[in-house]
Amino acid sequence: MLQDWDFDAEVESQIRSLVHDLVVMESPSGDASGIHRVMERLLPDLFTIPDITVSWHQESGFPLLDVSRGTRGALLLGHADTVWAEGTLTTMPWYEDQDAGKIFGPGILDMKAGLAIAVFALRGIGPTTPFRLLVTPDEEIGSRLSRGYIEASAKKASLVLVLESGMPEGGLKIARAGVGDFTCTVTGKESHAGLEPGKGASAVREMAQQVMWLDTLENRILGTTVNPGVISGGTRSNVVAGQASLAIDVRVRTLGEMQRIENTLAHPPVFNPGTEVHYHGEFNRPPMELGGSAHEWFRRAQETWQDHTAEPLEGRRVGGASDGNFTAEITPTLDGLGAVGAGPHARHEQIEWRYMAPRVGLVRELVDRAGGTL
Repeated sequence: MLQDWDFDAEVESQIRSLVHDLVVMESPSGDASGIHRVMERLLPDLFTIPDITVSWHQESGFPLLDVSRGTRGALLLGHADTVWAEGTLTTMPWYEDQDAGKIFGPGILDMKAGLAIAVFALRGIGPTTPFRLLVTPDEEIGSRLSRGYIEASAKKASLVLVLESGMPEGGLKIARAGVGDFTCTVTGKESHAGLEPGKGASAVREMAQQVMWLDTLENRILGTTVNPGVISGGTRSNVVAGQASLAIDVRVRTLGEMQRIENTLAHPPVFNPGTEVHYHGEFNRPPMELGGSAHEWFRRAQETWQDHTAEPLEGRRVGGASDGNFTAEITPTLDGLGAVGAGPHARHEQIEWRYMAPRVGLVRELVDRAGGTL
C-alpha cells in the first residue's frame, strides 16, 4: 500500500531526471570537480524553495554545499562523493529494469537517490518551516574535511536526518558501529637467517603473536570486531625480519568498548623482548546509539510510515558508519532515510523505485515536525 504517498506524473518525472543526472555525473572521493558538479545539479530544484540561503564552503579545495532557511529546524545530511572510480559508467551504466521496478548505477543507492529524496522532500515542506541541508564531499573516506561543519550544524538543529540508504522494506538504521583505523608497527633486529639467526629479533614473528593477541580483544556479544586486514614485513627470506606493519579495522557498538580498545592498544604486550611494538591510529567515528529523545523521533517516524503505507517501519543495528555517528551524541539523529535497494559499494548497486515517494513523504513530514509546523 505504498501508493498513499505516490508522486504525480510530473513530479515523478522530475525526480527520476534528477536521480539520473546525479548518477551519470561521476564523483569519486577525491574528485573535487565531479563532486562540485553533483552539488550544482541540485541547485535548480532547491531554488524553487522560497527564502533559502545558499552558501558554499571550501576545505582543502573541496566544496561543501550549505542550504538553509531559518534556525533550529531539521538538519539533513547527504554526501556527493561515491566509492566508484571515474570511468565506472562504461562497465556499470545507468540501467532501468521496469518490470522489477529497479534502477541500477554506480552510487545510486549510496547516495545519489538519497540526495534527490532530500531535495524533493524540502520542496514540499511548509512555507515557513526552518531547515538546513548539508551536502559534503568526503563521507566515503571518513569526513575529515566536513566533520567540523557537520557537528557545528548539529548543535543548532532540533533533529538530524541522514539520507544514507535504508534497510530492506524501508527500515531505518537506529544504531551504527564506531569505526577505528589502527596500524601496528614492529621493529626487530636483522641478522642472517642461516649464519646468525640467534642474533636477530624477528619483527614478523612478533607480528604473528600480535595478530593472535588482537583476536582476544574481540567481543562478539557486545558487537566488537577486530580485523587485521593488511600485513607486510621483512625484506628477504634469508634475513631475520627487522620490521613489520599491520593495518587493523575495529568496530564497536558502545563508547565503553571504544575506550577499552583505545586503552588496551596504548599498552600492548611484547612477546619478544628484542622487538618494539607500537599501535597508532584512532576511532574516526564514534558509535551511534538511539538514545534520549531520538527514541521519540523514531516512534513518530514509525507511526507516520504506518499511517501512510500500512507497513511497519523497523529499526536495525548495522556495522557500517555514517556522518550520523558524529551527530547522535549532539542532537537526536535518525539514519537510513535515503533510498531503499541493494548492493551499496557493489556492482549490482540498485534502488527500488516504489520506495522513493514514501521516503520523500516521510522526510518531508519529519522536517515539518522538527520545524514546529506540524
